[in-house]
Amino acid sequence: MPLPNRDLAAAAVDTANANGRGLQRRAAGCAAVVLGSTTTVAGAKKALAQAHLGDEIRAAAEQLIDQLAENTEKETHP
Repeated sequence: MPLPNRDLAAAAVDTANANGRGLQRRAAGCAAVVLGSTTTVAGAKKALAQAHLGDEIRAAAEQLIDQLAENTEKETHP
């Protein structure tokens, strides 16, 4: 079972802080916001789809959400 969204949001914040300026930082920030305001990964993706974002940022944020969820799944079920 993946970590709760609040933990995934914290990981997204860490990712944003680890990146300088640019697409990855903005995408990580967007991922942190939608993860922090929803209870499921699917809900976060739905919120992301409804957000007024450019396609490039949205795609990068969704990719990061998938990556974080996958990584936590691997950590909890090695």
